[in-house]
Amino acid sequence: MPINLPSLTLLVILAVAALVAAPVLIKGFCRRGKGVKYEKDFLIQRAPQLMSVFTIFLLVVTGLIYNGIINAPGVVPFVVLTTGKNPTGFPLFMSWFGIVILLSGLIFMIGGWYSLGEMFSTDAEVMEDHKVRDTGLLSFVMHPAYSGIIQSLLGASIVLVSPFCILFTVAMVAPLWLRRAKYEEQLLIEALGEPYKQYAQNMGWRRLVPRFFPIGV
Repeated sequence: MPINLPSLTLLVILAVAALVAAPVLIKGFCRRGKGVKYEKDFLIQRAPQLMSVFTIFLLVVTGLIYNGIINAPGVVPFVVLTTGKNPTGFPLFMSWFGIVILLSGLIFMIGGWYSLGEMFSTDAEVMEDHKVRDTGLLSFVMHPAYSGIIQSLLGASIVLVSPFCILFTVAMVAPLWLRRAKYEEQLLIEALGEPYKQYAQNMGWRRLVPRFFPIGV
């Protein structure tokens, strides 16, 4: 059974993003655990990652239901607003709006990784000869990759018009990444001192929401 156009667009965008992200992500994974300061706490390191992966699993199931590939009438009211190959009206508007959020998220996530360069690791840690980075997307928000992960999951949830996935992303995933961001800042302040504090102050301590927005964390 063919999937609807917003869902197909979602898959194409994710495929292209995976190709673009692969080189920097592989390097970041290879650096994992090799920093001079490393946190082993599960809630800091693994919980945000695992909850993000679990959200992706939820989105896959939701996408199958949304496109009518899985027939689950008793589940639909709790997962998606509607199902069918050709959504119209508000669900269709929501789906395309979600595509915009998804694109923004992928730009911030992948761009954040590239902006960090050799300082990027898939875990929260301080690398050897770590330096303050304030270029690229790091000039807009302190943790562009974390912001991008949240935006991407939220955008995909909106594409699939799933209130459940939207709520899960906002209530579960986002707080975990925010917690990790705050802890990472403590590591960097201890390691880099005043230069990192100055960078954070210049950014207005905007961890996840770019400073060109009037409000945010």
